[in-house]
Amino acid sequence: MTGDMRIFYSTTDVYPAYRVDLRELFGEALAARGVATKWLMAGSDASEGTRHEYCGQPVRLPPRLGAGWPARTLLNRLLFIAFDMLLVWRNFRCSQIQIVQCRDKFFASSLAAVLTRLMGKPFVYWCSYPFPEHHIEVGLSRGGIKGRLQYLKGRLEQALLYRFIIPRATHSFVQTEQMARDIAAYGVPMARMTAVPMGVPERLLGWASKASVKIVAGRIVYVGTLGAVRRLEMLIEAFARLRADMPAARLVVVGEGDYPHERVALEALADRLGVADAVTFTGFLPIEEAWAYAASAAVCVSPIHPSRVLLAGSPTKLFEYMALGRPVVCNSHPDQSSVIAESGAGLCVEWDAGAFAEAMRWMLANPAEAEAMGARGPAWVAANRTYPILAEIVLRKYQEILGVSR
Repeated sequence: MTGDMRIFYSTTDVYPAYRVDLRELFGEALAARGVATKWLMAGSDASEGTRHEYCGQPVRLPPRLGAGWPARTLLNRLLFIAFDMLLVWRNFRCSQIQIVQCRDKFFASSLAAVLTRLMGKPFVYWCSYPFPEHHIEVGLSRGGIKGRLQYLKGRLEQALLYRFIIPRATHSFVQTEQMARDIAAYGVPMARMTAVPMGVPERLLGWASKASVKIVAGRIVYVGTLGAVRRLEMLIEAFARLRADMPAARLVVVGEGDYPHERVALEALADRLGVADAVTFTGFLPIEEAWAYAASAAVCVSPIHPSRVLLAGSPTKLFEYMALGRPVVCNSHPDQSSVIAESGAGLCVEWDAGAFAEAMRWMLANPAEAEAMGARGPAWVAANRTYPILAEIVLRKYQEILGVSR
């Protein structure tokens, strides 16, 4: 490994990780600033061997049992946990690695929390999502024995993460200031957490300025996951209300659920409400195809259900829409409310089908005013939410942890 700073990063993401904040932040922006990352990622059935590269950086994958083994999924999971903990131990002992970092892990992070005290090497925890609260919420809604087990899992993770791992980490990166406040309620000082919100690749701004995508009148676009936790029934209901007044309106939903039944449920709701012929579900698309759909929208939407799980997040879709110069309708939410208020790039309403429908209706009825809102987005994103800008936040904190002057 070469670089001014060398870190080991253990993540649950399957190789090759597709998340933009891994590829753009660590694979590109931080690498350009002298941070060399050595990765551990999860393997898949398609993975061959245990040594790979990601953005030119070394990746280790855990060994996996092949087809034909009984209980293969469980055994591969246990192999991953054991291999993860082994690599955490080895990288704490490795003189070339200056920081050990774990993302959304519990077993490996618990070991790292102990080793950082014993060995003096910095351990950084990266909290991208409140998984304990997610498992608690899903468990409560699911019911039955499986729901109770998932609820119990969330409670155990909650105690382990907020009472043991994060309090013992040298520092923690969280997604938003709201997430930091939520964790601080467990007694963790705010000064030991740094918010790194979601952003967009710098190339998106260049792509948007060069792409000649025609705006489709009446088209409303949503880009993102269709997971049940997001309660996107509200969006379908809002669109049905809009269609009663504006029959020419069309909704394009770009994305997929975590499970097939989540998309099926939304399609069934559109059918029951009589708008199935006006709603297109594209499924998962390559990123530039998703950008093209959003760029063609008269209005882009960012509904974020106001649950504790999602209130702590930072919606990538909002910043993609803004970078594309599209006017946005969103609902009240700590991160996107402040962004819309500061940028003026859209309308922010309450989580309510009627309010959402009225905001979309206003934008479609007032295209000149809506376009003026959208035109404010690119400059705000360029000044605040590209990954080179976010990389500077992370780099400064790493330098502070290591006592390195710039």
